Amino acid sequence: MLKKILAKDKNVKIEKAKMEEQKRKSVQEWLPVSDITENLLKRKDGKFVCILKLRPLNIGLKSDNEKKRIIHSVFEAINGLKESIQIFSMGRPVDLDHYIHSLQAKSKEEINITKKRLIQEYLKYVASIATGGEAMERRFYVMLSGKENNELKTKAHELATNLEKSGLKVEMCTDQDIIDLLFCFSHPAQAAFERPPAFAGPYLSPIYS
Repeated sequence: MLKKILAKDKNVKIEKAKMEEQKRKSVQEWLPVSDITENLLKRKDGKFVCILKLRPLNIGLKSDNEKKRIIHSVFEAINGLKESIQIFSMGRPVDLDHYIHSLQAKSKEEINITKKRLIQEYLKYVASIATGGEAMERRFYVMLSGKENNELKTKAHELATNLEKSGLKVEMCTDQDIIDLLFCFSHPAQAAFERPPAFAGPYLSPIYS
């Protein structure tokens, strides 16, 4: 009986040690990503991933014929693909830094005391929204994967061209866009008030350690 208790305690300690070791690992080790280069994400299995960023199109104000044309164009673009793709959306905080800086500049330049006070009060309101992560936007992405990067880029450009025929605005994610996306995915709470690390070369620098 004593041996069983000791063995159980030992297993518990081993499990705790494993959990502590897992906590010490960086996010990069958890992600199935080995590199980010040439606007592509390289997975640990050697395959490349190209990510297209789509700006949403409000079809609520379109006529019935226009709605049908847009839906048909998107269907044709996706239906013409031979390879599988992944479509996903992600809610993320809106970057209000530039807007806040412009308000600060206006506040300094304003001579009228009343207007200056109003700008400062509004500035505090906008800053509280930015720090609280209340200003959100939803972004849409399409991911394509392949073994050869140049061939993958060609397919991505073809898909982007076909999707744009429907009126959608499509662009290929840059290295910095991909880092930004990974940062928002792995650090949703921090993304509300912290910008992702800047791209500094053809490699994926540690996101968190």
